[in-house]
Amino acid sequence: MIRLLKHNSPFLTLHLLFLIAGAYIIAQYEHGSEILYANALHTNALNKFFLLATKIAEGPGLILALLIALYSAYGKGLLMLMNILATSGLVQFLKHVVFSNQLRPAEFFKETHELIFIPGLEMARYNSFPSGHTAAAFAMFFTLSLFAKNRYWGLLYFALALLVGISRVYLMQHFFRDVYVGSVIGVFVPALLWLTFAQSNLYQNIKWRDKSLFKNNP
Repeated sequence: MIRLLKHNSPFLTLHLLFLIAGAYIIAQYEHGSEILYANALHTNALNKFFLLATKIAEGPGLILALLIALYSAYGKGLLMLMNILATSGLVQFLKHVVFSNQLRPAEFFKETHELIFIPGLEMARYNSFPSGHTAAAFAMFFTLSLFAKNRYWGLLYFALALLVGISRVYLMQHFFRDVYVGSVIGVFVPALLWLTFAQSNLYQNIKWRDKSLFKNNP
């Protein structure tokens, strides 16, 4: 536990500050006000930027993260895959079973506000809580932070994960609270697996754990 906290202190410190600031925002501002604010900021340049940013947590981005982990070692690739799958599984369960009645911004505001939609972007309307993209991004980048030899890579990794979360609000696919909880899940699941499975004899005794997909192995 101490090693986990110390090695990932840059990432975890920024995440803690985000959670504190986010809790204040959720408590002080009306639900959905962030969507109306972000919608008023839309420009063609920002639209293109956030459309690209949100793809970080989609198929190609997740595959790239997995390949980076496999380049280091098969065992790290296994942990990356487990973290992404476990995080996604938990999010989908919450979306479709526990909070299945949560509306997305486009549906939430359809009778009260005329939102500006980005041409060509398909708007989801249901199963809003929590944000799957945000959870996947935080799981992916927190796992990379766990693997990084230099803990200050965590600063960049956190910024990229948060960028995905911000993109979900800007694109009106999620409310801020969806992103907030998604970030918690994306850190909690990899941390739990690191403290349990990654430290277990089962994982430590895997013969191919330290071999690499791309390097010459002895």
